[in-house]
Amino acid sequence: MSEAELRGLVAWRVQDAPPEARAGRVLGAVLHAVSAVVTLGADAAGGARRPSWTVPADPAAYLDLGVVRLHWPAPAPGEPVAASREGVWAVPPGRPPWALPVGSWRVVRAVPGTGSRRPRQADAPWRLEVSDGTGTGSLAGAWLALAWIGSLAGWPEPADGDRP
Repeated sequence: MSEAELRGLVAWRVQDAPPEARAGRVLGAVLHAVSAVVTLGADAAGGARRPSWTVPADPAAYLDLGVVRLHWPAPAPGEPVAASREGVWAVPPGRPPWALPVGSWRVVRAVPGTGSRRPRQADAPWRLEVSDGTGTGSLAGAWLALAWIGSLAGWPEPADGDRP
C-alpha cells in the first residue's frame, strides 16, 4: 500500500507536497543512499530513513509510519511508538511493547514543525499534546503517522486554531 492509499484510509486531511518538495525528496533519497554507503550504513541504522507508509496484510502487524515518539508525561524521555490497523503501542528497545490507551486520550494542542508551506503534508513534522484527563504527554512524528493514530483513536482532526 502506498502513501496515497494510506491517506485514503485516515479521517484527517493530508495535503499534497508542492512540486519542489517532491523533487527535493528524490534528490534527498539519492543523497541518503550515497551517505549510507559512504558511512557503511550508519545513517540507515540510526533511523534516518523515510517511512514507506506501507500497510501490511496482517491487521496486527505494524505499519511503516517512520519515527513516532511518545513523551508521557510530557517532560519524560521519548519512547518509540508503533501502530497497526488494530492499535497503538509503545515499543521501547529491550522491553516488551505495551498497548497505549489512545482511545481514552484527547488532543489538547497540535503544533506543526517549522518551514512547511503546507504543514499537513504527509511527512511534515508535528507534535500533538494529548491528555487522559489527569496527565498530559505528547506524540511527535510525521503528520500522516499522527493522522493514522488519531483516526484509530477516534480523535477529531485538530482545527487550525489548535496551533499557537
